[in-house]
Amino acid sequence: MKLETKISLILIITFFAIGAIFFITGFSVFNLLSIPLGTNGLVTYVLFPLLLIGILILIGLVIDRQIRKPLFFFIRWIDQLSLGVFKMPDTIKNFPLNKIKFSPFLELKSKLDGLTYQLNAAENERKALEETRRNWTAGVTHDLKTPLSYIKGYAAMLRSEHEWDEEEIKEFAKIIEDKSLYMEQLIEDLSVVYEFDKMQIPLNVSTANLVAFVKNVLEDLRQYPMANDYTIHLNVKDEGDILLSFDQALLKRALENFIMNAIYHNPCETTITVSIEKIEGSTLIEIKDDGTGMDDKAIQQLFNQYYRGTTTDKSQLGSGLGMSIAKQFIEKQGGEIKIESELDKGTKIKILFPY
Repeated sequence: MKLETKISLILIITFFAIGAIFFITGFSVFNLLSIPLGTNGLVTYVLFPLLLIGILILIGLVIDRQIRKPLFFFIRWIDQLSLGVFKMPDTIKNFPLNKIKFSPFLELKSKLDGLTYQLNAAENERKALEETRRNWTAGVTHDLKTPLSYIKGYAAMLRSEHEWDEEEIKEFAKIIEDKSLYMEQLIEDLSVVYEFDKMQIPLNVSTANLVAFVKNVLEDLRQYPMANDYTIHLNVKDEGDILLSFDQALLKRALENFIMNAIYHNPCETTITVSIEKIEGSTLIEIKDDGTGMDDKAIQQLFNQYYRGTTTDKSQLGSGLGMSIAKQFIEKQGGEIKIESELDKGTKIKILFPY
């Protein structure tokens, strides 16, 4: 039996019970009043049933309008939500919702409005994430196939009967090595994401001179061939050493990801400045570039592990995992990340570590 039918039966039984009680008590009272009023029994037997019928009709109309119709409407609304239709049903026939006066129903409507909005927003977000996930999967698949095609192609060339000279063989081997390293990095990124999901990333914290540490990271980055067309500066705003407790392996990986992201998504000749200073009880590492910048949508998606950034003419854009992994590395050490960016005016990534 449907819920609406059960409720209708309950309301009908309640209605007849009220009518029976009213009839028994009311008829007795009306009989007693007939003596002082001087009415005869015939008037009592005719007038009282008419009065009773009128009252019952009035009660029935009130119950139907103020209880049954709104209740069925809310049941239909909840039923739609359970089926994945995240919107309010059509208004009850011949009954505008603004006629609801019963305060529990008004509160219920307010709660269902909020729930419907949240479920609809969550569904839209899920669809957007699913679309991004599909695009990311296609991108990662392409990222794996591209270096594989290079490796297979050059391996086939080396196996051919053609006599390659030593320089050509070295060049082919270098290309195969580079593509293999890229694939290794991509697989490592995927492994890190899995380990984060399983909470298996160990933390090895030690106190070190942050300035010297960042200098070494930047020196390593300047050796990358892709970094040759970019200017990378270090700006230390406080004199002396800045001691900080951190995991050197995780912070190095995070800084490399942030700086390489600035290289990947900005034109040549972009200047990248890494600043270090102490501010209001925290140590600040700021990575600033004067490149193309980002809009609000890109900023919101930047640390989404399925986001691959804006279009660019550079090859090997990466898996889209680098920024998400870097953020997790920072937060695992108790740090905080803030992003400031504007189109055509560059980007700032601020990393704050409490003392």
